[in-house]
Amino acid sequence: MDRTVRNLVLAALCCAAGVALLALLFYGSSTFAELDARATARLLAPEGSGREAIGQLGADLAEPVPLVFFYVLLVAFAAAWKRPWQLAGAAVVILGANATTQGLKLVTSHPRVQGAFGVEYPIDIHYPSGHTTAALAVGVGLWLIAPPRYRRPAALAGAALGAAVGVGVVVAGWHFVSDVVGAALVVGFWACLVVAALVRAGHEGRPRSSLSHRR
Repeated sequence: MDRTVRNLVLAALCCAAGVALLALLFYGSSTFAELDARATARLLAPEGSGREAIGQLGADLAEPVPLVFFYVLLVAFAAAWKRPWQLAGAAVVILGANATTQGLKLVTSHPRVQGAFGVEYPIDIHYPSGHTTAALAVGVGLWLIAPPRYRRPAALAGAALGAAVGVGVVVAGWHFVSDVVGAALVVGFWACLVVAALVRAGHEGRPRSSLSHRR
């Protein structure tokens, strides 16, 4: 297996392990749960404050209507830049990451799963954050379809969108910090697998360092 592909697959496995570890710590470690709650409380905005309104605006960027707008932009950019394979990869990341997050939310909120760890939460568990997953997946999609010369601004734009939504859902009181981190790991898992597949198929360039070693 190509070294670049192998490293990407290993990174994907690390992301998957991180998602599982966070869930286990959230359920099985009162110390971790307390740290998570404290970190979240520090970011949480007072109800009715301007900071809460700003957080809400950030979180709303991952609501259905803005997301549809972002998806249309991805398709338009991919068509303009003639990047069909990268658009297909972006679609896999978006669909795969969102489906994974929604599945995890169902599993982790199930009473039998909670009971297996000896805990029970009186509210629905929202691990990982669906809004953060959706926003970060769009960001990865933008990075994938961007030609090499536009990769850096695409990465910055995608990171800004993900950060705005990720911080927003915590500030607005929708999620714990661990929910946001878990969402980032879910997206990272799918992103690594898709990039590995594109590299293997010859539709994605390898890092310069690996090219230089081949010369």
